[in-house]
Amino acid sequence: MVVNTRLQFDLHHAFFDALLDKVSALISVNSLTQFHYCEFRKQPQVTQLPSQRVFYGGRFYKACDGTDAFYEALLLNDKNEHWFASLDEIKSFLNQHNMNATFIELAPNQTVIPSFQKTNMNLVTASLLLQWFNFGPFGFHIEWLKEMPNYNGSYITRSLLYLDKSLSEQEWLLGYGLHSNIMPISGNQPAIHQIMNSLDICRPICILDAHLPIAYINGITAALVFNELKKKGDSPYTDFTTFQNQLDEQGGLFDKQLLWLIDILPDEQLLRQVSHLLSTIDDTLCKSEEAGFSLILVNDTHIFSRAIIDYYQDNLLPVKIESVEQATNNENYEAKMAPEYPIEPLSPFRELFSVMKAQEWNKEQRISMQAFCTETSGSGGDFQSYLVLNEDPLNAYKEDLLSIQILGKTDTIEGVL
Repeated sequence: MVVNTRLQFDLHHAFFDALLDKVSALISVNSLTQFHYCEFRKQPQVTQLPSQRVFYGGRFYKACDGTDAFYEALLLNDKNEHWFASLDEIKSFLNQHNMNATFIELAPNQTVIPSFQKTNMNLVTASLLLQWFNFGPFGFHIEWLKEMPNYNGSYITRSLLYLDKSLSEQEWLLGYGLHSNIMPISGNQPAIHQIMNSLDICRPICILDAHLPIAYINGITAALVFNELKKKGDSPYTDFTTFQNQLDEQGGLFDKQLLWLIDILPDEQLLRQVSHLLSTIDDTLCKSEEAGFSLILVNDTHIFSRAIIDYYQDNLLPVKIESVEQATNNENYEAKMAPEYPIEPLSPFRELFSVMKAQEWNKEQRISMQAFCTETSGSGGDFQSYLVLNEDPLNAYKEDLLSIQILGKTDTIEGVL
């Protein structure tokens, strides 16, 4: 395959802007929001302020200052302010001010750390792609946290045949997130587009790579692209054989050639997918909260996407949404340069595991709290919100990171097992 492997495929690629142009012409933001039931809609209600809470017995990290200092206890007052100190100091403070508090005892291995932030996320584009099938090593709907052990061409073959049976006759088989960089390569292994064309699947197939700007397509899709270019009168190919030869050489449509897909992608199917866009965003926000995020920094720039982001600003969200432009005004903001494509298993521990694996950390290596929060949030954590974990990530081996559980937030958790 002769392509520029230095190019990175992220959700700011011109293909995704053109895709959003197409879907925004099919349905307006007002039409999407008009009948959307948002479970996060603000409603006037009287809520009781939480009483003081004291957590003790576990390990407590106040901030990511590189010292890895941990404390004996945490006092959370009714203004959601956190005070880290010794248990005796907190008890003395409560007595001096004649204050009552609920005491919550943690197990010795349970740990309190700052909550996470998701940085540079294209929320709307990613939520649209989530209507497609994911061809990465985490399941069709990226529901797995651990990579499957046998991620190879045979898996892609089985997946295509299985998904083909689940679709109606008129639907395309649309996918994304194929991790070509971890697929085994050998002379005996056929290329992805060769696998597609070897199968008895009588529908257009288009799968986007997770790393390179490549769309893997079968012969049916290639014919649709060629005929559309010919109809427009601006085809660079004299015949279909020449076009097919270039696809074989490249492995698929590459970079700017992805734009040739826009006009032939099925309107009716895209319309059905975009109609579920807001419910997908709702689900993503709920999963983000469960994964320990308190803030998502969105990088959506398309006018259609920004209108949807603005719509969500009027709601009481489980996770705060903020634009990257706003965040960069904060002197403590530190951009995470790793590409976010799109939402792999939504876990900061998954990201940390991937970094440690890529850097070939051995089993005995540990990681500082500062480095941990930098890798898992990109900006040092959110010190207005804290999480309770079932164990200390600094004492966990790399292989155990994916087993760490988030038990809840300090301001909402009822008790700890």
